This record gives sequence, structure tokens and C-alpha cells, in this order.
Amino acid sequence: MDMYIPIMKNRDEEIRVIQTMNEYFSDSIIPLIEIYKDFYLTQYKKDEAGNFLYEKKPNSKKRNRIKLPPTEADIITLKHIEKILKGKKAFIDFFRFSANEYDDSRSFNNVELSIHLSRDFAYYKTRMLDIGNYENLIPVISIKEGFSISEFDLIRLINQLKESNSSISIRITDSFFDEFEEVFEQHLTENDYLMLDIRNQNIDSKFIELEEFRDFETDAKKILLNSPRSRKIKNGDYEHLEFTKKINNKASILYKHYKLDGFGDFGGLKDDLPVNAGGGPMGTALALIYCKEVNAFYSIKHNDSSAGVRGYRFVRNDVLLRISYFDPTRSCSAIQKIECMEDKFGTWKTWNNITLTRYIEEQATK
Repeated sequence: MDMYIPIMKNRDEEIRVIQTMNEYFSDSIIPLIEIYKDFYLTQYKKDEAGNFLYEKKPNSKKRNRIKLPPTEADIITLKHIEKILKGKKAFIDFFRFSANEYDDSRSFNNVELSIHLSRDFAYYKTRMLDIGNYENLIPVISIKEGFSISEFDLIRLINQLKESNSSISIRITDSFFDEFEEVFEQHLTENDYLMLDIRNQNIDSKFIELEEFRDFETDAKKILLNSPRSRKIKNGDYEHLEFTKKINNKASILYKHYKLDGFGDFGGLKDDLPVNAGGGPMGTALALIYCKEVNAFYSIKHNDSSAGVRGYRFVRNDVLLRISYFDPTRSCSAIQKIECMEDKFGTWKTWNNITLTRYIEEQATK
């Protein structure tokens, strides 16, 4: 059975997509969620009798409960994800990144968990083992530049995860694959997943690695992962009113040529981390509408970057002018969301949601 794996970080907007697209998830479509931050149960300050304490903020007439700072005991990340999945499966990758992996000078926002995971393997291992307490969550051991692992530690972690998980997954970049072939042969079963991650490398240049992956003998399901949308290309660099050549979506077809079991990507989004600037008010409004019949994203933008998100008024109009092409059966939930916009036309997050929603639905229904 062919599989599609949408890769998402646990940003708020992508969590919303998981909630709204839940009906499309199955053994054929399983999201891979990169956990870079924790969700916490909100706790409030109480007096000795157990009554909530309140405070009144400056220039406010309303009294509010006093929130306590979150602690390790308040973490509900996996519990929250399992709840929104409503019984569906998901791969869980506790996300680690190295200093040079995201090669720009921007200050990242709210990635304290990822930093802790990256610096402390014992803590990473503890969080990975916790996944076994959740029936529908599949742990992903990620091996990449800066985060390789000794053969001894890998085998030990695999065995520990298998004690409480019916399936596990290995996600590995092509440069490390040869090093661990014997481990994969001996320790992965038909219930497991082996994911070759070529990141943002041009898939046409990886034919040798893909041939070797095709010929590699394993009972595990073999999946090709990639990140076809470059982080370096800005919204304003995309074409207007044409299928963009800046996103190479060949992996979604070539995985079959190499007789693999499925593929995964970021669904038209960038493999990026949230930044402190939050996107800012300025920038080019861009819509990327995926069309599976041509396996490409149709690019629509508003060239005046000084308009910022206000430019989405014009982008929306250009989408609706082509609605008979994008949604001839009038069944696409992403297009319906665009149609329902009236006085407000969305933000960068809104249109990321639309891009990802459309992509998942197209992969699921056609």
C-alpha cells in the first residue's frame, strides 16, 4: 500500500491542520510531527484553602486568575497530540537541530525544548521512551548531521522502544545510511518504517543513493522523505499566475519508480523554525495551490511587498477567478476556506494552513 507522510512541526497552525484533516488520515496517510516545543496544562495559583487567587492588571477592570509558570510536571504534549488525532496514527520525532542546520542569522522563537533535546541525549531518550505510553504514536529515531549515534546506543534504543511500541521508525539522511545497514537488517521488522531523508537536495542527483535504497533488503516499509521548497527563496521570488518551477515535487512520483512504499514532504511549506519576528507586517502575499494532475504548485502573489498581508485581498481574487480549475467539483475544503473570506483575508499563517490543507486533500482524494 502506497503511503504519504505529511511532515509538520507542532506549530499552532499545523496542529489546526491535523485537527481539520483528521478524516483523511489512515494507514495510507500518517503525519510525522516534529516536536520542537511542549504543550502545558495551565495551572493557577491558589491559597491555603484551595481557592483560586486573582489579580487585576493595569488599566483593566477585570480580575483574572493568577497563572503559575509551567513546570515539567505540567507537560501534556503527547497527550494533546493523541487527543486531536482521535485514534489515528502519527509518527513522533522529538526535533533536534544543529547550529548550522538553519543557516541564517534570525533569532528563533520558542525552541527551548529542541535546544534541550539537542544538547542532552539522556533527556532526548527519556522523551522518546515516553511515546510508548501512547498507543497510536510511533517513535522516530532521527539520525542526521550533528546527531549521529553509536551502533551500540542505536541498537539499545531500538530494543528499548520495541518493548512498549508495536512499530518504530528510523529517519536517516543518505550520508549516514551505509554506516547502519547491518543494524537495520537485523533489528527492523515488517511493523517498522525506514525513512531515507534527502532533505532539500535535488532528487535528480540522488539516483545512486535511491537505487541502493531500493535494493536494500529489509522487512520494514521504505519511505523517501524530502523538503522540496527551499528556505532561501522568498515569497517575492515566486512566479505569478503560473506553475512554479521553484518547488521540485518529483519525489512524489519517483518513489514509485524506485519501488519504495511511500514518500513524505512538508506539504508545500518550508522546513523552517518559528522566528521571534513572527513574520513581520511586510512581505509579499503568496498563495501556493497544489494540483496533483500536474504535480505542481500554482503560484499567485501580490507584488507590492509593502502591502504585507493586505495583499491577500488581491491573491484571494486571483484564486477565485480560477476556481473552476482548482475545484471543479466544489469539494476542496481549502478553496472553500478562501471563498468564505469576506472582510478579512488572512495572514501568513492562514495561507500556510490553506497550502498544507489543499496538499493533503489532493494526495488523499485523487
